[in-house]
Parts: sequence; C-alpha cells; structure tokens
Amino acid sequence: MSDYSDEFEFAEKLAKEVAVTIKEAFYREKNISTKSAPNDLVTETDQEVERIIKEKISGQFPDHKFIGEETVAGGSKCELTDTPTWILDPIDGTTNFVHSNHNICTIISFLVNKEVQFCVVNNPILELCWTARRGKGAFLNGKQIKVSSCTEMKNALLLQEANMLKTNTHFIEQARGVRANGSAGINLCLLAMGAADLYFEIGFHIWDYSGPSLIVEEAGGVVRDISGKPVDFLARNCIAGATKELIDTVIPQIKTWQVERD
Repeated sequence: MSDYSDEFEFAEKLAKEVAVTIKEAFYREKNISTKSAPNDLVTETDQEVERIIKEKISGQFPDHKFIGEETVAGGSKCELTDTPTWILDPIDGTTNFVHSNHNICTIISFLVNKEVQFCVVNNPILELCWTARRGKGAFLNGKQIKVSSCTEMKNALLLQEANMLKTNTHFIEQARGVRANGSAGINLCLLAMGAADLYFEIGFHIWDYSGPSLIVEEAGGVVRDISGKPVDFLARNCIAGATKELIDTVIPQIKTWQVERD
C-alpha cells in the first residue's frame, strides 16, 4: 500500500515555491475583488498561486483530480470521489492578506478514497510549515507536535471566529480565553501544537479544514462533525479539540444553523 511519499514531497516543494510569490505580494497594494459577499475577498495573488499549483499538479499527476477554492469560485463543481484528489486553499485568510496581517497560510491536502493522506499548511510570512501524513504524526518545521491535555472549558483557550461567536457568546464566560485568527488552517494548526485547546466552525469549506483536520488528529487531537458524528468534509462544519472529554462537554451547548453542502 502506497504511503504517497512522492506526492507528499511534491506538495512540500510546491508550498515553499509559491511562498515566494505570496511574500513578494504581501506588503504591496493588492488588486481585490469580491466573491459571494462584501467580506468574501479574492486577490490576484490567490488566483495566481492556485494557477501555479494546479498546473504543476496536472503536469506531474495527470490522472489525479483537483478541488481549489478559486476554481470552485469560478464555477467548477466541488465533487469529491474516491479518485486521488488534491484540495487547495492558495491563501487561507485572504482578508488578513489584504490587510498585511501575518495570519495566512497555503493549505495543500491530498485525499484518496475520500480520506486525507497528508496535508501541508505553510505560513510564508512567519516561515511556519505544519505537516502531517496519515499514521506518521504531525510536525512543525520538522519537529513533532502534540495537542494539550485540556479536558475542561474553564482551562481552555478557545479559537472562535466572529460568525460563530455572535451566536455562542456563552462560551466567552466559560473559557479561559477566546482568540480569533481569521484562518481555519492557522486555528487548527495552533490547536495541533498545543497553543490552543478548542475550535469549532460552521460555514467554511472542504479546502479550509479537511487537511488540517488530519494535522490535529495526528497530533493526538479529536475532530468531529459539529453534531458529534464523524467529520464530513462536504458538510462545511467541524469541531476540533485537544481531548474527547472537552469536545463532549461543548457539543451539546453549541447553537448551530444549516448551511448548503459543498
């Protein structure tokens, strides 16, 4: 059975290659457009990075499928099959990128039979690269990382974006602290390295959380659908925590809503 070493090494190389493009554009004035809403932004850099990665993947692995944020935004269907599939978010945290906020990352994930085999999450500004391969652990810049041992909300640092927090304000009083980073990839990787304890989200997309979920799991954490069921990468939600005990106490308290599937 393949461990997809060639694909993983290729993904690491790609992430570092496009980091140069992102860093060059980071402090410059950006050419900005909107997608589905005024705060759903895209820049020419997002589109250029996705184009570069897609072209290189197609050249190296012509039989593989591809799902990319900007490709889907352009009208392509988000269709997940058992075929080897690359899933890309060229710049996760585009609003941060527009404001030259360093909480951004490129997320490259690889799935076979709808199961994540590896993920590379690279912050090109801070030069932080999180990686995980199924069954082989999670790493930050080559050093193995682990989640915290937090089991109670009163001791937890909660990562929570505004769209969730406005309907779940009760967690502000329960948690030790609440932080927002504006990037699902960054949030999940911080959790994986023990720098936070809990994160949940409704309304993001497969490219935001499918791969980074593996990083959390390989670091010893737990990822579930917000209902408590196994995570569904097309359902556009998840909860990730350092421990099962922590997640189990939080799920019944989350105020949720329905969103259209990817």
